[in-house]
Amino acid sequence: MTWRTAFTNLANIAVTGVTTRYDLNGLPNSLPSADLPALAPAFPGGVGTVAGEEEGLSILTYDGSAWRSTLVVDHILYWQPSWSDAGLHTVLPDLVTAMDNYLSAVKANGRLSGVLSEELQVTRIEPGVYEYAGVRYYGVRFRHEWVRML
Repeated sequence: MTWRTAFTNLANIAVTGVTTRYDLNGLPNSLPSADLPALAPAFPGGVGTVAGEEEGLSILTYDGSAWRSTLVVDHILYWQPSWSDAGLHTVLPDLVTAMDNYLSAVKANGRLSGVLSEELQVTRIEPGVYEYAGVRYYGVRFRHEWVRML
């Protein structure tokens, strides 16, 4: 099994209330309104960049046992455009429900159909405003830590 398979399996997890789930090769240039709410994978710090010393992909030193590889991934829920200045508090009740639904769905498939060697960890949940293709959306970032033994 590969990291690539893990992303595909993540996109296959159905979350109540979420219309669209994107795989890496299906990420659109912009998010069509009909696709919202939508979940899309990303890497910490933005597409193609890694933020912080403990983020991204790391391979631990070989100690004579199996190689352990860790990948940090963001899974971002784009809920609706944040066109107005009404603020995050107006959608927060819906986002909290979506967070509960997301965690229930991920818990049911924590090893992403057997790709991960350990249950994935959701290490951070951050409701806020997130940008996609120059448009700002209310949403939630779920930071995951994935482990595979190689």
